[in-house]
Amino acid sequence: MNEVEANPEFRFGRTIVSVTVGDLLGQDAEAIVVAANRRGVLGPLATPGLSGLRTLGGSDIEREAMSLAPLDLGTAVVTGATGLEERGIRAVIHAVVHPALGERARIEHVRRAVPAALAAGSMSRLRTVAMPLLGVESLAAKTDVDAMVAALVEELVGSLRRSIPKLDRLTIVCRFTEHADSVEAALARARERVWTRVP
Repeated sequence: MNEVEANPEFRFGRTIVSVTVGDLLGQDAEAIVVAANRRGVLGPLATPGLSGLRTLGGSDIEREAMSLAPLDLGTAVVTGATGLEERGIRAVIHAVVHPALGERARIEHVRRAVPAALAAGSMSRLRTVAMPLLGVESLAAKTDVDAMVAALVEELVGSLRRSIPKLDRLTIVCRFTEHADSVEAALARARERVWTRVP
């Protein structure tokens, strides 16, 4: 019988951050974060586990997001999660990182969108959130992935230090094991060097 190796967890204040490889919709979370564009269109949904989002209610989710457009880059909005309730998901946080459908995310927009997504989730009284690696393309070079991961973790930890979000758990969902390893290493460094540093 194979033993399942537990994913490492990192505590930042009241929030536990964990990393996993798999399906964004398959996490035990009240809300999911999706990468959005300024029009609120869901796009091709290349994030693992989101390919079925449209059939599960994505059209209603998309319509609600589009009704809030145009959205500013680096912000986040919360919509309902029509069709996802049976999975325990009651909200979708749209992190606006893409200028338009098909356009790549820029690191500065991801930097602003991460704390915006955490704040939006906290204001909506969401306790558990699953988030993909925002801005990371599946075929991106390792240097690009590492740069985006470093920015995402830096903003995440900085946001948890600056404010006291009501989030109990944040799960970062990766597509590949090597991406998860990069996130775990960045979180471990942040926990040791940044979080424990006296302000």
